[in-house]
Amino acid sequence: MKPRALARGVRVCLILLFVSILPLSLPEPAAARDLSDPQDFFGIVGRDPWYEYNTNPEKFPNDVNRAFLDNLHAGMAEMGARWVRVEFHAEYDEPVGPGRIDWAKHDWYFLDSAPRYGLKTLAVLGTGIVADLDKTYQFKHINDKPDSDGRNLYSRTYVQRVHEILDHYGDAIEAYEILNEPNANQLLHWETNGREKAVNPDIYGQIVTDIYTNEKAAHPSVQFIAGSLLHDHDVQNGRDEHFEWMRKVYESPAVKRYVKEHGRYPWDGISIHPYYLNPTQLLAHMEELRSLQESYGDTTPIWVTEIGWPAEPPEWTSFGIMDPTASEQEQADYLYAVYTTLRDQAPYVERVFWFKYEDFGGGGTYANWGLVRLRDSSQRYGPDATPWPRKPAFSVYQSLARPDRAPTAPVPPPPDIGERVRYFPETGHTLRDPFLRYWEQYGGLAMFGFPKTEVFYVQGRAVQYFERARFEYFPEFRGTPYEVQFGLLGRYVTRGREFPAEPPPEKEEPGRRYFPETGHYISFGFKDYWEKNGGLAMFGYPISGEITENGRTVQYFERARFEWHPENKGTPYEVLLGHLGNQVLSTSGWYR
Repeated sequence: MKPRALARGVRVCLILLFVSILPLSLPEPAAARDLSDPQDFFGIVGRDPWYEYNTNPEKFPNDVNRAFLDNLHAGMAEMGARWVRVEFHAEYDEPVGPGRIDWAKHDWYFLDSAPRYGLKTLAVLGTGIVADLDKTYQFKHINDKPDSDGRNLYSRTYVQRVHEILDHYGDAIEAYEILNEPNANQLLHWETNGREKAVNPDIYGQIVTDIYTNEKAAHPSVQFIAGSLLHDHDVQNGRDEHFEWMRKVYESPAVKRYVKEHGRYPWDGISIHPYYLNPTQLLAHMEELRSLQESYGDTTPIWVTEIGWPAEPPEWTSFGIMDPTASEQEQADYLYAVYTTLRDQAPYVERVFWFKYEDFGGGGTYANWGLVRLRDSSQRYGPDATPWPRKPAFSVYQSLARPDRAPTAPVPPPPDIGERVRYFPETGHTLRDPFLRYWEQYGGLAMFGFPKTEVFYVQGRAVQYFERARFEYFPEFRGTPYEVQFGLLGRYVTRGREFPAEPPPEKEEPGRRYFPETGHYISFGFKDYWEKNGGLAMFGYPISGEITENGRTVQYFERARFEWHPENKGTPYEVLLGHLGNQVLSTSGWYR
C-alpha cells in the first residue's frame, strides 16, 4: 500500500438507512462464516515489498531487504495474523507504455517468505499495477468514455496486467482485491484536480466481470474481492455515498449480464474500509452493507480489508518498559471491540485486516496506525524491522488470534530437555543456557524464583521474566560476567516516586556503605546480602533508603527490591528479593 494522507477527515455518522430493492432469484445468504481455522479471521496490512527493493544494498544488493521483510512476517505470525495485505507496483520510470512489473521485487516475498511463516496473501491490484509515467496511462483515464463494449484503453490495460500477475503466480497468492477504494480514490482526485473522486461504476463493473470471467476458471481456489469501499459519508445529503456507488456497480450492465448468465456475482467477496466508526456504529454499518448485498441476492462474504486507530507510543526508557499512553490504550480497546464485535455478531464478515502492522511515514513524522514501531533512530525505519516498541494493541491482537504465542502462555515440555535445558511444570516454562547457567550460578530458585515467561525480545534483545527478576542477554559481552544482566525493574516500579538523597557520612561507619552516585546507604543485613550475591553488577545502585511497605522493611535498587524477613532469621532466607518480575508482569508495559 502506498503511504496515504493521514487525515481522512472525521466522518459524521448519522442513523443508517436500510435500502429496499427487489432481490434477484439467487441462493439464500449464508448464515455464518465457514472457517476451518479460526485464525483465518485475522489479517494485517503489511509493507509492500516493492518499497524495500535495494534498501539494504550492503546485505541484499539488487534485491528486496529480506531481513526486514522476514522480520515483519515473523512478527505478524507471532501476533497470530493468518493473512497479510500488500500491494503490487509496476515500474514508474519507463517513459513509454504502462510500465512493466519487475518480478524480482515481488517473487521472494510471495513465493518464499510469506508462506514460510504460514501467511496467506491478499494482494491489492491497485492503481500501481499500471504505472503512470506515460501520461496515457494515468489513473484518471480509467474514466475515459468507454467503447461500445464498455471498455476503454485503461480498463483493458488493467485487466491485461491482472492476467499477467495471475499467469505468473498461479495459485500461490490466495486472494486479490480489485482496485483500492475506487469509490473515493485519492489519486483520481489529485489527477483530476478535485473534479472526480470515484471510478465510473459501469467501468468498474466491467473490470471485475472481465477479471472473474478470464481468471476464475483457471484459478478456482483464488478469491477475487471487489469493492474495497472507503467509508464515505456525505454530511450535506446525509447518506453513505459508498453504498450508493456499490448499488450502481450491482446495476452496471456487465455485472447484470454476468448474473443473468451464471446465477452468481463476478466476485468472491465484497470489501470495505469502515474508518472512524465506534463499535456500535461499525456493526450497524456492516448490517447495512449486508442488507444491500441481500437486496441483490449477493451471498458472498464481507471482508474488512482496512480498519484501524492511530496511537502515539511513549518515549524510549532505559529500562525497556513503557506504560501505555492514552492513545495506545484507546487503540487497544478499539481493536478488541472491533474483532470481538464482528467475530461474535457479524457472521457474514469473513476476514478483518487491521491497518497496519507498523508505523510508517517520512519527512520527520510518523503515521501512528501500526501495532509496532520499527525503531532504529528517531523517525525512520531500522534496517532489520526490529519492533520497538510493541504497542498494547499488539498484545490484544495476539490474545485474540494466537494466545498460545504470548510469552506468558505455558508451553509443553520441550523435546530436548537435558542438562542445559530445564522445564518447570510449576509455571509451564523452559529455561535454557545462557539464562539457565546464570540462574544456577547466582542462586537459582531461592534467588530468582520460577520462570514466568518464555524468552522473547525487547528492542531486539532476548529477555525472560522470573518471579523476582528479568534476565537480559547481551551477546556483545559473551564470555564475560556481563553476558546476562538483570533488567532495571527497580527503576521501573519506583517511577514517579521520590526518595530524598541522604547526606554523606562524616566518617566511615562500620556496617554501612554510602553511594554518592544516588545519595543512599546500604546497611547491615542488606549490605551483606548485596555484597555476597553479586553487588553492583547484579543489583545496581540503591535508589532508596530502607523504607516500610506493607509492614515490611524493604530497600529498592536499580534492578531489585530487598526485603527483610525476620521470621527467617538465622537462615539464608532472612533477606529475599521482592517479586518484581510478577509485579511488572501485572502491568501493561512489560511486553514492549
